[in-house]
Amino acid sequence: MPLHLVFEVMDTSVYEAARSGDLEKSGDCEHLLLQKTPRNNKILHLAAEFGQIDFFKSVLIHSQSPEFWATNNKGDTPMHVSTRAGYDEIVGLLITQARKLGADEEGVLTDGESYKELLRTKNSIGDMALHVAIRQGDLEVVILLVEADSGLCCLTNIANESPLFLAISKGFRSIALYMLDNSPTSPSFQGINGVTALHAAVTRINYEGIVQMMVSKKPEIIKEVDANEWTPLHYAALTGNIGAIRLLMQQDSSISYILDKSGMSALHVAAYAGRPKLTQWRPDTCELVNHKGQTVLHAAVLGDQFDVISYIVDTPIELSCCINNRVAPTFPLNAT
Repeated sequence: MPLHLVFEVMDTSVYEAARSGDLEKSGDCEHLLLQKTPRNNKILHLAAEFGQIDFFKSVLIHSQSPEFWATNNKGDTPMHVSTRAGYDEIVGLLITQARKLGADEEGVLTDGESYKELLRTKNSIGDMALHVAIRQGDLEVVILLVEADSGLCCLTNIANESPLFLAISKGFRSIALYMLDNSPTSPSFQGINGVTALHAAVTRINYEGIVQMMVSKKPEIIKEVDANEWTPLHYAALTGNIGAIRLLMQQDSSISYILDKSGMSALHVAAYAGRPKLTQWRPDTCELVNHKGQTVLHAAVLGDQFDVISYIVDTPIELSCCINNRVAPTFPLNAT
């Protein structure tokens, strides 16, 4: 557990000792742990930043309860700092030491969970070390952390970003695949403003494997909506991701009937964005109208998407559906 001690301003010699990794320059180890910089960085924060693993090992020899849980002004522990700097050896050492501190005299974990406290500590924006590792795109550190505590994949930060969402939104495909393979049965898919990891994945090319894995782990995720009530299918339709659309529709084609806050279906979005091929997936959805009574044809006209307009006009069934509504589309003068 964290120590509650009285701290003092850090001496220059102590700072240099942490930077250089020379513990002998700084004198008494217990005295070192009580000092801090103006930003509340303690000696282990500095050693972590400069990658001084030998310094960490020396501190461990001299002290049974180093300030591994100490936080600076940003809420970062030495674990956060070493993760951000990419020093996987220090991260591994901290994990090992955290396990030891959570064990009894015989080396047996007292409650099976106490060592995870350090791994799950959140900074001022709610990021755990795992979030930090993902932001850096550091797969090696991600593996270390998830192997130590796979439950990290189920936790979010203040912005409601899950580790999986963060990995996909940053484009770190290998990290996302690793977490899906090694996380609990149902890792968190949560993201900002209701946007899930699946919403993010369907907008990326060559992520079909990831989309398939997510849908397999949590089938109901395909119906989750963001703050604008867009489903993953709306996102896939906007970007024209045929592979993702195929996977989503094979899982449950009824999602094509889900409307957003404006009454727009995914087909409306596809038409407005100029995706003529997508209008072929569920021709019956051409009957859907938004809150203004507008059909897919209206959406294509509003988006000046002549390819979509031509496809609908040349398809009798779809054209019939689109014009049998109370609001007739007004075609651009050059849409011939």
